[in-house]
Amino acid sequence: MTILAGVFSRRVGGAIPASTCEALRKTISRSPEDQRIEYALGSAYLVKVDIGAFGQPAHHRSDEGAVSVMAGEPLMADGLASGETRDQHLLALHGQWERDDFSALRHSAGTFCAAFYDPARATGHLIADRLGLRTLYYAVHGDFVYFSSALRILEALEVLPKAADVQALAEITGFGYPFGPGTPYAGIKMLLPCEVLSIRPDGVTSSRYFEWSSVQPIDVPEEQARVEAYRLFQRAMRRRLHGDRTTFAYLSGGLDSRVVVAALRAEQVHTYTFNYSLAGTQDQVFAKQYAEKCGAVHYELPTEPGPNWSAVMAQTWAASTARKARDADRPHVVWTGEGGSVGLGHVYISPEIVRQLRAGDWDGGIQTFLNQQSKSLLTRILKPDVASRFDGHLAAVLKQEMQAQRQTDPVRALYIFLNLNGPRRHLVNHFETIDQHRLEFQLPFYDSELMEYLTALPADPCLYHGFYVRWLGLFDGTVLEVPWQAYPGHVPSPVPVPADVPDQWNTPASAAQQKRLRQDLDERTRAMLADSSFPAEVLNKPVLRLMHLAWRLGLANYDYALKAALVYARYARASAGRYELPAAG
Repeated sequence: MTILAGVFSRRVGGAIPASTCEALRKTISRSPEDQRIEYALGSAYLVKVDIGAFGQPAHHRSDEGAVSVMAGEPLMADGLASGETRDQHLLALHGQWERDDFSALRHSAGTFCAAFYDPARATGHLIADRLGLRTLYYAVHGDFVYFSSALRILEALEVLPKAADVQALAEITGFGYPFGPGTPYAGIKMLLPCEVLSIRPDGVTSSRYFEWSSVQPIDVPEEQARVEAYRLFQRAMRRRLHGDRTTFAYLSGGLDSRVVVAALRAEQVHTYTFNYSLAGTQDQVFAKQYAEKCGAVHYELPTEPGPNWSAVMAQTWAASTARKARDADRPHVVWTGEGGSVGLGHVYISPEIVRQLRAGDWDGGIQTFLNQQSKSLLTRILKPDVASRFDGHLAAVLKQEMQAQRQTDPVRALYIFLNLNGPRRHLVNHFETIDQHRLEFQLPFYDSELMEYLTALPADPCLYHGFYVRWLGLFDGTVLEVPWQAYPGHVPSPVPVPADVPDQWNTPASAAQQKRLRQDLDERTRAMLADSSFPAEVLNKPVLRLMHLAWRLGLANYDYALKAALVYARYARASAGRYELPAAG
């Protein structure tokens, strides 16, 4: 099961309009060959498509008439046999969901979302995985609750009115993503990690089947912690392999994808690796060297920054001689090292932040984090009365999110926030376009069992990839025989990095690519400023005109501001000029 969508009535006996069912059926996939599997249940309608990546469709209807549909894999770590298939897991979970029991999901380790409806009780549930990685959006409007695993599906529903959420857009352009369940639309929310949204005749309620704030810190010798983290990582790999003997994976010049490929090769899995870095960079050179060391069959396609990487991988894998000569056991499943640097490497937490937070200076520590990550709201492009509503907004909301974790150690609170927010937002585009690229990610670093253990460890030894690099000693020796591209200021590779091989941060795109990107930004900005639907009540048009002129004349680099303005304009246009502002002062 790859994409799911549907609608629940909030009234007993309330019928779902046929036009709504048809709209969901039509928009769920943009691939004409996809077959729709539909459940019309009177007061509910569910539809799904499946690209066949996992070999089983993951939907079930009980003899009593209740229906469950799932995208992704729950990968039950305990409570249910980890060797069972996802359809078997869904069958067992379905029986519990019929009793409104979600406790077994406490032992899930995978990436999934699910929808359940019981017509006998007029009760529906929307369910997120433990890290909220598999997106599931919902909107409560009138007598109905609409939902889908891709935002574009709800965007296309004409029956669901849209209003641009100006606060969420400010957070997207200034922080990288909106906080909490926010989306660019005021009426559409994203399920949070571990969340169950229950729709019953008496109302819509939210609950959690697990609280990450409940993870208790542990104090064990570091060597013991490394051994346990290694065991859990191996377990995460094996439960995702399902016995595959041939597969393919991303391989960069960094550590995360290298560790995944090393674990695959340790399991004697024939592995094809693909690299899409700029030519001549550490990312490209070190990936090739490691592939040769570990015995992977390596392909490299020098690629300029900015494409949909999932689409690029799908295209090159489909066209490769490897795919044609020897298909992977599951050719729509690709391995990636997403999450290793955040979960294991503590990449965004510095000693300065730790010192300030531990000294009780929450405001100082949070501001240091925002400064180090170059995160700030771009209020200059907003109308003055709108901009005034965002004074100190990022720091205040981040502090609120951290304090909600109820941790005695504020550093652990920041760590939990980063792992429960950045990963699910970073994967949005992959799942949004999965009907086109048709690839499922295997994400062993985001294994919930592994993440729970890492959350319990003290942060101090993990800073700047310290714990991570020492952990590498448990892998095959080839992992340490090739240099890697380290984050600036982090523990370096023990193998010296050649001075003539640049890193990705100091290697610009080609002159031709830069010219293309500049022309595209210029054209889109001109169109935005000339568009009759320009959100003049939100954006400061005179300031943007001056920024655009100065940028075109080479007097200042305002590309970041122009790009941010385009985000506001895009969602204002999609909302037919409707928007929602945060409360003033």
